[in-house]
Amino acid sequence: MAGLSDPMRFVKAEEFFTKLASANGPSTLVSAQTSMSNDPKDPLRYAAILTFNEGSTCLFQFVTPQMWRIRFDPSAKSASDYSDENSRTIVQNSFADLVDELQKQLRRKDKADNAPTAPPDSCWATTFGESSDQTGWVLSSVRYPSQKDADAGTNGTVRVKANFRKDPFQIQCTKVVAPQFSTDTTIAPLGVTTSNAEKVIWQTVPARTFVQSGQAPRATNIALNVVKPGPAQYLGFGEQGGQSVVKSATLMNYFCYDNFNYVKVYNRGPLDTREPLYHSQPFFMELNGTPGYRNVNATLIDNYSQVLVDLGYSNSTRVALGVRFGILDAYFMSAEKVPELIWLFTSIVGRPRLKPRYILGHHQGGYGYTTRGQLENVVSNYRSVGIPLDGLHIDVDFQHKYRTFTSDDGNFPDVSGIFANLRDKGVKCCTNITPIISFDGYRTNDDPYPTINAAWDQNDHTNPSKNFLVMDKRFLDGLGSPSANDQKYLRYDNGSAEETYPNSDNRPTFNSGKDLYSFSDNFNSGYPFHGGVSYGDDLGIAGFYPDLNRRVVREQFWASQYADLFNKGLEFVWQDMTTPAVAYCYGDMLGFPGRLLVSTDPYEQDPNVMPPQKTAIELWALYSYNLHKATYKALDNLPIRKGKRNFIIGRGSSTGMHRFAGLWTGDNASSWDFWKINVAQVLALGLGGITIAGEDMGGFARGSDNGLWCDPDLFIRWYAGSFLMPWYRNHYNGKQGQKLFQEVYKFASIQQDYPQYPIPDNQRDLYASVLPICKYYVRLRYSLMQALYDRMFENLINGLPIARSMLITDPYDAALINEAIPFLDNQYLLGHYILVCPLVDPDDSEGGSRTIYLPHPNRWFPFNLRIDQGPDNVGVPLNTPVDGGSHFSYNAKITSNPAQFPYITPMYIREGAIIPQIEVRDYVGDPSVNPITLHIYPGKDNWYSMFLDDGVSRSSAPLHLPQYENIGQPQDSDAKGEYREVRIDQKTSGTSRNITLSHIHDNYDPSTQIGQTYRIVIWMVAERDNNGHLIPLSPPPTVTFEDKQGNEVPGCSDDYRADIGATIVTIPVSLAPGALVVTHSVI
Repeated sequence: MAGLSDPMRFVKAEEFFTKLASANGPSTLVSAQTSMSNDPKDPLRYAAILTFNEGSTCLFQFVTPQMWRIRFDPSAKSASDYSDENSRTIVQNSFADLVDELQKQLRRKDKADNAPTAPPDSCWATTFGESSDQTGWVLSSVRYPSQKDADAGTNGTVRVKANFRKDPFQIQCTKVVAPQFSTDTTIAPLGVTTSNAEKVIWQTVPARTFVQSGQAPRATNIALNVVKPGPAQYLGFGEQGGQSVVKSATLMNYFCYDNFNYVKVYNRGPLDTREPLYHSQPFFMELNGTPGYRNVNATLIDNYSQVLVDLGYSNSTRVALGVRFGILDAYFMSAEKVPELIWLFTSIVGRPRLKPRYILGHHQGGYGYTTRGQLENVVSNYRSVGIPLDGLHIDVDFQHKYRTFTSDDGNFPDVSGIFANLRDKGVKCCTNITPIISFDGYRTNDDPYPTINAAWDQNDHTNPSKNFLVMDKRFLDGLGSPSANDQKYLRYDNGSAEETYPNSDNRPTFNSGKDLYSFSDNFNSGYPFHGGVSYGDDLGIAGFYPDLNRRVVREQFWASQYADLFNKGLEFVWQDMTTPAVAYCYGDMLGFPGRLLVSTDPYEQDPNVMPPQKTAIELWALYSYNLHKATYKALDNLPIRKGKRNFIIGRGSSTGMHRFAGLWTGDNASSWDFWKINVAQVLALGLGGITIAGEDMGGFARGSDNGLWCDPDLFIRWYAGSFLMPWYRNHYNGKQGQKLFQEVYKFASIQQDYPQYPIPDNQRDLYASVLPICKYYVRLRYSLMQALYDRMFENLINGLPIARSMLITDPYDAALINEAIPFLDNQYLLGHYILVCPLVDPDDSEGGSRTIYLPHPNRWFPFNLRIDQGPDNVGVPLNTPVDGGSHFSYNAKITSNPAQFPYITPMYIREGAIIPQIEVRDYVGDPSVNPITLHIYPGKDNWYSMFLDDGVSRSSAPLHLPQYENIGQPQDSDAKGEYREVRIDQKTSGTSRNITLSHIHDNYDPSTQIGQTYRIVIWMVAERDNNGHLIPLSPPPTVTFEDKQGNEVPGCSDDYRADIGATIVTIPVSLAPGALVVTHSVI
């Protein structure tokens, strides 16, 4: 690459859109053609090819009746020029298979509740014709009651009309939509229509739909301009979703970048949405684009390279979607509400397979755990203070000479014994696996390195079947000079573009010494690409990289490397440096050189033949995607892992990686800004189908104060505020010169351990509060572990995240896209029922208070559950519920008084909620019996599904899900549906509440885990006397137990607890299969 002068490079969004402002594109539509064929091989099935005045074309394809795909390739002249092969982003290999699979999914009787409505016998097709005013053509998606109707073209209902206007060219999509106000939500105001109407739901900018300004040799620089309705609100945007869930006018750069502290390109930190971050997922939603009507849209740009978004920044009336390389390929979808959009989106990018339950536990990681003693000390200290711990994350300190897949027998003697000892204490271990392969130890008997020996045969280095490394071959077209001596690499650092000469002497000096290789000799030689990775300061290693875009490398080489560590007892993988995060002088933008040729990963590959190649800049995100995929497949096929669920926590990839791994959001710091974006980031990623996501609690690096440990106020807020987030890991840089500690228990012994750093008198109480408050919230999380797991299991079915934005749970609350927008950034729900309202500002700035908004129209109870303190303690009495739509100030000041711990993070419970709670154990999977208590709250009718299984086996997975039986994919033989789904329904009938328990799916006996009985707590809002004491009900409530036929069921018991205002019911688990109805005489 030739640095800033080379068109084959990353460009900032400002530069990209400024140049495209004067660019041209097709202005007039000349013709539109379709096919009425049902042949999957016909590229115009459910599609239209649009031909423009200057000869270019656009392919418009319906994916489902309410989802369409638009592809624009300036070089394509016909529909056959557009490939049927999908990118790896999409869950099906071919577009035809995707369409047919979704047709089947929509007709299933057992599809998720948030899936679009479609009767089992129905089908859909398209119609095509000239518009009535003869200004263009119309392609419509039509749903028919049956295939017979579709064949005859009768009884069809138009879902979406795509109008293609000739001059000026424009695409305009319309749909019949329901009014926002209707009888099933609230009373319509006077003068507001309650009738359905056909409305424009999406449209492009006339005469500027596509603009393009290609740059030789391969930069295409295409933008699609979409009309931005004035009242519309936008949210999602993947990892870039930080700072605010709903985005105002801004620019965004999607480009996987090792962006330490989020300051590389613009130097403004985590609150700047323009920063390209580790993970590229250009997916977002549009709400209120059709004011007064129920319609929400979503957009996915499918491109491995740089994607750029101008969200009304340059022009408030449009959203511009840009790509630097390749074609413009985008999916658009329309639904009534956000949960339905999530189902549609995850139906094309996939949903994950079942993850082990323990990943929802509390995890501790540290860069700087360098000995066996340190690991064992961390675990023993957490156990001694009573804080549950499930995962221990060991960084590259674990490796021998920074060789991937190795362990240091000197500092970590008897690795099998270490893992076994920690596993006996309930702690599962993972270690950092990076994609670099050190060439140290190649073909030598002196300290050999088996991985490099398996990766490359120097004597037969051109044979693809024996060489699994990325080779140094460059694309040199368009360079001023192809000489190695004239090459430069580009990166951004602290807001400035910097060019690096790979031949220079300023290469990093690693702990093993200066990397003195000859760049000139290796450049474009066909020998392995010589790179290197920096782990900070002088720590790191030079080496090669596996060619993971080749299937044979993933399945033959990479897969075999995990066996040794997992045979020794490693439980899961921490995938790091994924982009692949090379040191500054080895490549562009801390990744591969942009002009390095890498494999394209076609679906059909011969292991003995090198597949086609493109430049690394064109396929930028594909490498990290395949890294996670290769690891996931490797673990699944290890004999030692047979039948066990596997897990990867990864850093940085692209849309679709969630099928293989969870995501942590990279190297953050101990700052309030990073804590502020934590909630928004996780919620934004959840909208895009990522189940397990989160930040490093407490911050990985030092904060702006350069402190030796995390500020205790910030640390408490982080731990207490994210306690129901999906990923709950404390991780920090503890290397020399960095942080001294970040383990929770260490805050209690600072004065003893570090007397040279005295604590100010006015902060002693704050420091003393860290351990007990964090302990309280970790334990509270563990008491709600069943609720967390239920949402993770449910995600397999409906794609909905564990931690949810209020826009998912309360889609008809108009305030959430108006005056209540700020609350979307710092409030979230566990599933549907528990609302968490963290404090994201220091106590000294806001006095320990925050304003809370409760979603409309439900009422909300102040959170009344507590961690277990004995068999009789099920919670505190319910207070009077607060109306939805209310906003008010809440005092949550940090204090060392244990009675106030439950209020340090404000929480509320939705009326009608059903919440499972268990006893706290030291770790998930503790073999002792742990009974389930079901808390049932008064209010609106509701239901809940609880999923019981062993938490670790693949056999628990439901059989019917598409991720286990996809077209073209082998069915997972381990999925056997070995789980129990317990459905709990609550309905009010007159003055009584009926609670029904039934086993919807019953292929697992959980009695060894949960015992023989369910305990049900039926909460009531009791009146209080003038002194605030509960007034006992007289007469007390009565309870009856009946089966579905109305026959009385013996063996059940009830106890009215006047002291807490609840009735406690105990029923044998064995009675539930046939549906047991508990009738409570008081609502």
